[in-house]
Amino acid sequence: MSGSLGTMKRFLFLGLLIMHSAAAGIEKGASRTAVLTELGEPNGSMIRDGKEILLFKTGTVTLLNGKVTAIDLSPEYAKKAEGRALEAEKIQTAKRAELEKQKLFYPEDRVVQIDCSYSRTENWEMLPESIRPARGEYQYDIYIPQGYHESDSRFYKCLFLESPAFWDGVKDRLRKEKWIVIILPDAAQQQIGKTMNGNFLAAYDDATQRFRIAGEYRFIAGKVPTAIFATMRPAAGIILQNPDFSGFQKNGIALDFLRKNPDLRAYVLLGNNDRDNVLYQGKFVVDRIPKYHIEVYQDEPGIQPQFLADSAIDWMKKEYNIP
Repeated sequence: MSGSLGTMKRFLFLGLLIMHSAAAGIEKGASRTAVLTELGEPNGSMIRDGKEILLFKTGTVTLLNGKVTAIDLSPEYAKKAEGRALEAEKIQTAKRAELEKQKLFYPEDRVVQIDCSYSRTENWEMLPESIRPARGEYQYDIYIPQGYHESDSRFYKCLFLESPAFWDGVKDRLRKEKWIVIILPDAAQQQIGKTMNGNFLAAYDDATQRFRIAGEYRFIAGKVPTAIFATMRPAAGIILQNPDFSGFQKNGIALDFLRKNPDLRAYVLLGNNDRDNVLYQGKFVVDRIPKYHIEVYQDEPGIQPQFLADSAIDWMKKEYNIP
């Protein structure tokens, strides 16, 4: 009787151990690849009754047709597997808590304001002293698309806007296509300046670290400062409306400055109300920007209306094969 009881205890212990191992590590139905990923290469193997038995230092795993049917692993393995499972659960709990915080601070389908700063030590000798980025505290607005918080693995296309005036022309399109949009504040009517450049750097560095912005799909839209921005941080392309590049000479900026970004692509919108200006700005682009498209439109439609913004975005998407 005592022998039978001892046998029953051993079977009971074995059953509990197998269940424990399955819950904390390898599970029944797992693939052979999953077993090897978890336990490494076996010390040996054998075939019994058409089943493959993998022999490990920690015990055995039985497979039928490449799937786990039985697990007999040591208490040490079970303990380690349980520890890993608990640690994984802690990580997932922390991720869920962080996600809830993100949802609270950065709601979807809304524009919210973010505080940021620029304090890095960088060499800006290629810029005239009068427009070298100013360190300091800054802000920017961000639009986060619907569905952003549903996954922590998806990265998004992003358009940086030089000022809030450019938002109305793109918001419907970019909302529908689920872009992230960074909107810089107005810089007291500066065309080019220390504050505007510092604000861009602060916003760019903060947003690209804080949010899931795809490295290869970062675009900037605006006027002349946009062209300068694209030489200070990586940008796939820029959208320029009525840029006045004569300011480069006035501010002592080297005329070949834009060649600093050899892969830069630009969609340039020029109003035809001043033919000489169109020729000047167009020639500047042709001579100094590696790849470009120049669109001359009639009259003066205001700051980047939707039909012009759509054309620019269509061109950029075609250039980069963006669906």
